[in-house]
Amino acid sequence: MLSMDYIIENKEKVKQMIKDREKEVDVDLLIQTYHSLNSIKKEVEGLRQKRNSSSNEVNKLKKEGKNANNIISQMKEVVLALKEKEPQLEQLQKNFDMLKYQVPNILDDRVPRGNENKEEYIDAQIKEFSFEPKTNWDVLTDLGLADFKRGIKASGDRGWILNGDGARLVRAITNYLLDFWRAKGYFEVHPPYFVNEENLYITGHYPGGEKEVYRTEDGKVFVGTAEISIMSIYANETFNKKNLPLKITAYTPCFRREAGTNKDDKGLYRTHQFDKVELIHITTKEKVQEEYEGIFENMKELYKSLELPFRIITLRANDMAGKAKIERDMEVWLGAEKRWAEVGSIGDTGDFQCRRGNIRYEGDGKLEYAHSIYATGGVANRILISILNNNQKEDGTITIPKVLQPYVGGMKLLKKIDLI
Repeated sequence: MLSMDYIIENKEKVKQMIKDREKEVDVDLLIQTYHSLNSIKKEVEGLRQKRNSSSNEVNKLKKEGKNANNIISQMKEVVLALKEKEPQLEQLQKNFDMLKYQVPNILDDRVPRGNENKEEYIDAQIKEFSFEPKTNWDVLTDLGLADFKRGIKASGDRGWILNGDGARLVRAITNYLLDFWRAKGYFEVHPPYFVNEENLYITGHYPGGEKEVYRTEDGKVFVGTAEISIMSIYANETFNKKNLPLKITAYTPCFRREAGTNKDDKGLYRTHQFDKVELIHITTKEKVQEEYEGIFENMKELYKSLELPFRIITLRANDMAGKAKIERDMEVWLGAEKRWAEVGSIGDTGDFQCRRGNIRYEGDGKLEYAHSIYATGGVANRILISILNNNQKEDGTITIPKVLQPYVGGMKLLKKIDLI
């Protein structure tokens, strides 16, 4: 969330940023509503103070046995005025909240404004196959490692089941990811898998993402990323500056509706349920840039350790999440499918999320909003797909990356198994 002072002082810059993102927000109406809201707030506060002081005066006069009719008459007029003004205040507040939450974050100068994303780094030793490689869904089905028909029977569209060593390898990937990030200094948290729905405004998933979530009957939402859980945990808290940055890694199953049709509907790439390790930084404005850039060195090490061809791209303005000042994607080359596929995002939100969540820090004699970074520490399902795409052998088996072998009891190959 941008401060209203910033929006008013930089109105044309904010309008241009919204245009670059190809969004539609009426900034003039937002500012007009803000001023109207402040005006009626002052009126209502003044009327409430007058009502309270009049009530006190009436009580005092009655105790003294004096006539209070004149003040009572005036107080009735105040009460009538409040009955008129308070609903207006409530409606204006709703209008203002709706408009202010539509305004996306400012854009970093490094974000491309054109029609192309910018490639920042590539490490792509692309393997040439001497045979026709298979897609992830064909490999999983042929080896008996997944059962999509039964998955759909159980849960409907995009349902899936992993079997035997397929299930074991996804669990191994998750454990490796958590161990990798713990070794990099992250504090592991096992957070809630569902949160109160209003917390999605903190991260910027609302407004706009309401159609993507799964809700319960009592106002809870199953998270689509642990970012939501972690930022909810620390809402309305104040840190000591010397204790920042707070660097957290967390695993959750993630749930998203993924509305609409997509070329990735088949297989495990884009599903309603997946396993993800997330990274969150809650930090200071002085450290956020250094920390953001530092994440990429660890990401390079991670994907090299998994022996996967990958690259890093900076997303163009109209492709970015509204919460981010700058957002970069990790992409892995899917050899069998002959395309780059996104396996994670890393976004610097500045103080955008922390303003929404009222997360602050105290130090140097002042109180300031914290800054936050979100990063995908790894999606087990998509890393599995990447391994299947790039590590196929002509006999149909799949080579397991060396770093994962200790997590699967020393197993080196995925082989065909019999379905139950």
